[in-house]
Amino acid sequence: MADGVEIFSSAEKGRGLCATKVFKPGNLVRAADPYAYVLCNSERGKRCDFCFARKDDMSRCSGCKFARYCDGKCQKAAWTEHKSECKSIKTVKPETPTDSIRLIARIINKTKTDGPGVPGNSIDELQSNLREMPENVKEMFAQLAVVLRMYVGKDVMDDAREIFELFGRMTCNTFSICDPEMQYIGIGIYPKMSLFNHSCEPNCVAVFNGLRMEVRAIQNIQPGEELLISYVEMLAMSSVRKQQLLQQYYFNCNCPRCQDQTKDGMMMAVKCGNINCKKVIIQVDGAYETCKTCDHDNEKDPKFWKEVNKVTQFSEEMLAAITSADQRQEPKEGLRLAERLLERQQQVLHNNHLFVLKCLDKALDQAVVLRKWNRALRCALQTIEPYKVHFPAYHPSLGIQYMRIGKLLLYLEKRLAALEALQMAEHILNVTHGKDHPINKELGDLLTQCMDEMRMYQAQKKK
Repeated sequence: MADGVEIFSSAEKGRGLCATKVFKPGNLVRAADPYAYVLCNSERGKRCDFCFARKDDMSRCSGCKFARYCDGKCQKAAWTEHKSECKSIKTVKPETPTDSIRLIARIINKTKTDGPGVPGNSIDELQSNLREMPENVKEMFAQLAVVLRMYVGKDVMDDAREIFELFGRMTCNTFSICDPEMQYIGIGIYPKMSLFNHSCEPNCVAVFNGLRMEVRAIQNIQPGEELLISYVEMLAMSSVRKQQLLQQYYFNCNCPRCQDQTKDGMMMAVKCGNINCKKVIIQVDGAYETCKTCDHDNEKDPKFWKEVNKVTQFSEEMLAAITSADQRQEPKEGLRLAERLLERQQQVLHNNHLFVLKCLDKALDQAVVLRKWNRALRCALQTIEPYKVHFPAYHPSLGIQYMRIGKLLLYLEKRLAALEALQMAEHILNVTHGKDHPINKELGDLLTQCMDEMRMYQAQKKK
């Protein structure tokens, strides 16, 4: 027990963490640096391999020509772990090792030099869930083991079960490292943080301050309450979340949100089939409710069902096409497809619908790339109410969305509205990230800029 957190063990959940003192929203519950980590290949050349800082002009390792660093200081600090990796990368050239292979190789090399870690923060204490793994996963691990031996050397870990154990521990305990705006930039192993159990309605949230993982309370938590984070994307149907949790972590989620499924109904929200009404209609127990405004029985309206099914199928196809355009780095095409889809969706689906929200987010991203600020702002503003429905009051995604809106409004010289959006962002991000986090430093600078511009504008008006 330390800092108000205690490890417990139960037959139902195994090990977990519970509070031994009161935590209020924003209180730091636990923090840790990674045991091992790697920058993801999609960020290579954009960020330093050691500190993950974004930089345009970086020095490259003269040995493998693969790793890149901010400067000589980062390169020197990284050498202890990169020394073995450098040799391995040269061995498999011109092939590029996957993020997972590089991470597990780093774990193997580190356990040789530093050991598995101390009690409470040890690789050896992590669960592998080998007994629960289906045969197809074990076959995949066997194939990865061949690749791993090519990468680190054939004499490493001859025992197949030992390799499987390590793969299992990595699969079940790897965290996606995100930048301040919650964008995926790397993966890491944080044994101390793997003790947090999952809930789709968590009372804590995990964010990253550089490479340091920090978990903060987002609710009032009393002594004896379990401390919970979400392992999966919350903006997903319960069936999708449960499937992902079962496939990666080997447990069935029975949290209150998965049992209630009210949020699922909101994620499938449509507009009333009565053309003169169009009020929001949600699913209840898999059926669309009768409109509370006009009493239209949507569940028994075949025309309504046909239209909903057509737009839903069209949305799935178009979202895949938009993602493909994004991967090809064709923002104009991506935005064109998104606008076409939104036009079709908004005749039938409500903004709370998961597919509408996904399309708005994609259109927002493409509009920002194309510097179409007004278009980006219109999309962002439409996401706020659905975000408030689907996310907790204190969630990084909601705070960051307010911050993006504030930036867009400030750029468009709509300063009063920008101030309100930035203050909302500050209210949320001070809780989720902590006041000293770099994102709140940036937010403070934006608020100062906004208020300075408002004062200058008022002074000019008086003249």
